[in-house]
Amino acid sequence: MSSRSTTARLAWLVRIDGFCGRVPGRRNFALDAALAGDGHGADALRVRESWLFVDADPIERAAFADFDAVLARCSKEPVAPRNRLRVVHLATGEDGRRYFLKRFARTQLGNLLRNRLTAPRCRDDAAREALVAAALRARGFTAPRVVATGVREASSACLLAELPGDELRARIAAGRCDRALADRVARHCGAIARAGVTLPDLSALHVFVEGDDAATARFAVLDLHRGAVRRPGPRDFVRMLRSFARSVHGLGVPRANALRFAVALLRAAGARRATRKVLRRVPPFDTHGRYDAAGRASRYRARDARRDAREIALLARVWPSGPCDAVLDVPCGGGRLAAFARAQDAGWSGTDRSREMLAVARSTADDAPLCRSDAGALPFADASFCGAIVFRFLHHLPARDAARVCAEAARVARRFVVVSFFHPCSVHGLRRRLANRVRGRPATRFCARLGEVDRWFEAHGFVRAAHAADAPYLRELWLARYERVIRGT
Repeated sequence: MSSRSTTARLAWLVRIDGFCGRVPGRRNFALDAALAGDGHGADALRVRESWLFVDADPIERAAFADFDAVLARCSKEPVAPRNRLRVVHLATGEDGRRYFLKRFARTQLGNLLRNRLTAPRCRDDAAREALVAAALRARGFTAPRVVATGVREASSACLLAELPGDELRARIAAGRCDRALADRVARHCGAIARAGVTLPDLSALHVFVEGDDAATARFAVLDLHRGAVRRPGPRDFVRMLRSFARSVHGLGVPRANALRFAVALLRAAGARRATRKVLRRVPPFDTHGRYDAAGRASRYRARDARRDAREIALLARVWPSGPCDAVLDVPCGGGRLAAFARAQDAGWSGTDRSREMLAVARSTADDAPLCRSDAGALPFADASFCGAIVFRFLHHLPARDAARVCAEAARVARRFVVVSFFHPCSVHGLRRRLANRVRGRPATRFCARLGEVDRWFEAHGFVRAAHAADAPYLRELWLARYERVIRGT
């Protein structure tokens, strides 16, 4: 079979326009990688219906002969967090080697346009993953070996060989990522950008590290279906740094270390002149860090008294009746809810991650128990408090982190949890979102619907007992009280 007929057959079978077309001035990485797999030229490509081998040895071709053969070797449960349009399953080969089948239910409109209009041009997400992986490998970077890709009806899939090493986030969580290793990771990610590959979703979950010596460790990257073969611009760097920040949230990474990582990455990418511009558009690395700046905590405590009074009145509307021996305010900030809690016959305790905020709280509630901790990992035993308050905090967090904070509050509360959140349907919220979009600013406030917050607590045995809003649909602040369901009643 000639190379030309193989190319035509490949484009027809996988149904991706331009899969074998050439980008001006660049090699055809995907086709070159496939044809150079084992030295047999066109015979290295074997197609079963809509299943295409890209870089597979004879054992892999036999074990994963078609889509159904791959599915038969996959785990029943996904091995990565579910995504609305993507799911990842572990597959085991005939010889015990491990692979990951990445399936895309369909291609979103934004991805479809990007796939058709930007290099490497293709039609579906699986093909994009394969092409970007081939581009990285051709430039000397380690990426997952694409064993095969396929299309079934509206979905696409790619089978990837397991990468050696472990993910960067796991190393950070285990205390195995020192300054030298972090610097090398930053330079590696920057070098990828400088080489002309944009990976906007790159994060600590997508960088794999092999080896324990920082000086000789090897790196690989994965999750490439949103990548592009071009030099990234400032918006791409902003998105990448936001992804890195989200992926290490709750691991106690110091603010200074995060800034050092970002600067090293941008310099290695050749974007030194854009450093200030990019960092200004990246949201604060953490919520507590901004209040550790000199005088910031005191200014927050002394803010608009009328707004404070309005919010305290709203809190009173959802507060449960009856005494409460101990209520945890998380995060407590400057302790402004201490007086309210005591007026309700509740023993108030506070915890916050900001040292400056705790210092202000001690000056206003000097006899109250206070401690420094992360709201997503409270240092208290289950059911340690009668109730918990999570006030004016969830709107700083993306949904996944907000759900974790609610889970921790539910864990330590015996009876009830009171939470505040920003509702997405409000004039104030719409005005802020429009301003951010016009000015090119990233979102720093996150909204949740009442039903979404209900589900966060229902997962831990709580049901909503009351809710209230501050000028609903004009202002965005809502409150709700959740009470623990006693089994057998």
